[in-house]
Amino acid sequence: MVPVSLVQFAVGLSIASLALYALMMWLFAQTLRKRRATQPIDVPRAPRVTILKPLAGIDDELEANLESFARIDYPSFEILFGVASASDPAYAVASSFIAQHPRIDARLVVTDPEEATNPKVAQLACLERVASGEVFVISDSNVRVSPRYLWSLVNELADERVGMACSLFAGSGERTLGAALENLHLCASSAPGLLAMNAVTSRPLTVGKSMAVRRRDLARVGGFLSVGEVLAEDHVLGRRFLDHGYQIRTSLEAVENRNVTCSITRTMERHTRWSKIRRALLPAGFVTEPILTPVIAATVGFVLAPCKVTGAMLCFACVAQTAAALGAVRLLRGHWMSWRYLPLEVVRSYIALVCWLRAACGSRRIEWRGHAFVLKRGSAIVPVSAAAERTASRARLAA
Repeated sequence: MVPVSLVQFAVGLSIASLALYALMMWLFAQTLRKRRATQPIDVPRAPRVTILKPLAGIDDELEANLESFARIDYPSFEILFGVASASDPAYAVASSFIAQHPRIDARLVVTDPEEATNPKVAQLACLERVASGEVFVISDSNVRVSPRYLWSLVNELADERVGMACSLFAGSGERTLGAALENLHLCASSAPGLLAMNAVTSRPLTVGKSMAVRRRDLARVGGFLSVGEVLAEDHVLGRRFLDHGYQIRTSLEAVENRNVTCSITRTMERHTRWSKIRRALLPAGFVTEPILTPVIAATVGFVLAPCKVTGAMLCFACVAQTAAALGAVRLLRGHWMSWRYLPLEVVRSYIALVCWLRAACGSRRIEWRGHAFVLKRGSAIVPVSAAAERTASRARLAA
């Protein structure tokens, strides 16, 4: 017979997790409702914008992602594509885009990978030197945008107190199970968590999938190279803006983060890397992450005190979290996820736990777009040399 005190603890754990999760989802929905109902700020003029587009390899539907930038409705902007080598397959895709759209002010720049330890920052630093805009918009290669994309960010910067504006994001385009898991995580966990956290803190979190800064303000906080030695350059750059007295806003006109055909293995590798980054940036918050997932908390409760009560709590947690997750997808994307993915939120929760455990108990080594690093506190990165790679490989073979 399970001790009553243990059952009470297990039930209390589940209830606490459900309450915190409900609060997160409520803040997420309320923020979307209130901000979307607010009339946009009247921008007195449209500053020239430079879109900085670092490229590395071929992301899902890269051609279509770039094509969405050809439909942007904004009076004055340029697009700077950056690749670290002319042999990168993204070079040909960007060249084709430029050739197909001669009326768009777009250029392709081969950047110097030695500019910074972080490969993305190395590209941004090189692109900054040839940019002509007074506003920089940094946009990842897997992002797809609407025609009003630039207006949505410039509107936020119309307030001079705001130093950085970031776009909300929604995972979309899934055709494989791995891509569906990725997009569900973005829509049902990452985006709600970001908006909920930013609703209750004076120091908002920043995600660099799509963000805008004024050129002059970026120079005041140290420029791109000031975050060249960390992996989470978006987060650290956001801290720099806050430390200099600027505000950070989130544009609620969501961009699409396209994930179409990735595998489950690739999805797990990516989320393990993100978990390691969160551990390096916010170790106290990282420790509490599992409690914010009712399915996990209720599962722990059932394992500790298996009985009808904790079993019922687990079933309720699965149903409630699944309903909330699908609702979040609907809010962000404007349409429901395919019903064949109905059980996926429970599966995603357990996969996220595995990634969290790998980050908590595993090494600090990460791989990102063909680069190997050792991750240190604050997301500082140290490149892993080829010699160290060979030594580690021999050690694994010997084991």
